Amino acid sequence: MNSKNFYDSIGGSYEDVIQRLGSDSLIERFVKMFPSDESYANLCKAMDEKNWSEVFGASHTLKGICANLSFKNLYEAASTLTEDVRNGSPSEKVHDYFDKVCAEYKIVMDSLKSEGVA
Repeated sequence: MNSKNFYDSIGGSYEDVIQRLGSDSLIERFVKMFPSDESYANLCKAMDEKNWSEVFGASHTLKGICANLSFKNLYEAASTLTEDVRNGSPSEKVHDYFDKVCAEYKIVMDSLKSEGVA
């Protein structure tokens, strides 16, 4: 896996993550764990059920993981969704925010697949 190319392809910040984790081997180790995280699946299920507290929890968890891994675009999308449902009463844009999370998640997963990770 070429970490720099991967981060460029997903709109992430290689500079931030290398500063945080210190080596490409650690970056690769944690990035390879991302596909097995269940936050996104939990988020999709919660959205289907319109369970806003679960949407908040899952999007907040996904946001945190993305912050730690410097997946900037997915982090920003998850953050917007998290804030929209924070008080338990989502705005009329909640589905647009969720769609953006889905699109950014797909970009990450497609890039991981092209790197032979997912």
